[in-house]
Amino acid sequence: MKATQPDKAGLHILLKLACLVVILAGIHAAADIIVQLLLALFFAIVLNPLVTWFIRRGIKRPVA
Repeated sequence: MKATQPDKAGLHILLKLACLVVILAGIHAAADIIVQLLLALFFAIVLNPLVTWFIRRGIKRPVA
């Protein structure tokens, strides 16, 4: 088995760093959308027992 040459090892490191930069830039660009979705999911989970309580009391779901 042949060991990787030093120039190819440097190329692999550079490629991995470039991928990391692209991924982090995408996360940064989508941060506003991601935060909104996470907040909506959090409130849906937290407020579900309260909505269920209102539904049991006879209030329709859109109003609850």
